[in-house]
Formats: sequence, C-alpha cells, structure tokens
Amino acid sequence: MHAFEQFIWQDHLWASLSLMSALVVLVSSLADRRRHNRANIDDVGFMPWTAITVFSVLVTVLSVALAIKGL
Repeated sequence: MHAFEQFIWQDHLWASLSLMSALVVLVSSLADRRRHNRANIDDVGFMPWTAITVFSVLVTVLSVALAIKGL
C-alpha cells in the first residue's frame, strides 16, 4: 500500500472509531440513567455503566483528536 493510501485509511479508521465509541457513550449513558432511576433499589445489576461511559468518552476524545490531527 502506498503511503498516501495508508494515510487516508488511518483517517477513516480514527473517524469510524470515534463514531463507534460515541455510540457506546450514548448507550451506556442511557443505561446508567435507567439504572439510577430503577423502581427496585436492590436490583442493581452487574454492568459498570459509569466506568464504561468514562472510558468510552476517553476513547472518543482521543480518536477525534487523532482524526483531526491526521495521524
């Protein structure tokens, strides 16, 4: 693969990663809100939605920055 084609591929890779992680942020935020507003206080669940949200926000910010930079 030529250097220019590899450069273009990496731009699309970071942009698609940022879109996918932004979708994970949306889903995990909605799930965390639903968990906080549950009817039965003892029915906690097993997914760490807050941690998933934080890490996916981190991935989104880093991948957007790398997509904009064009690394």
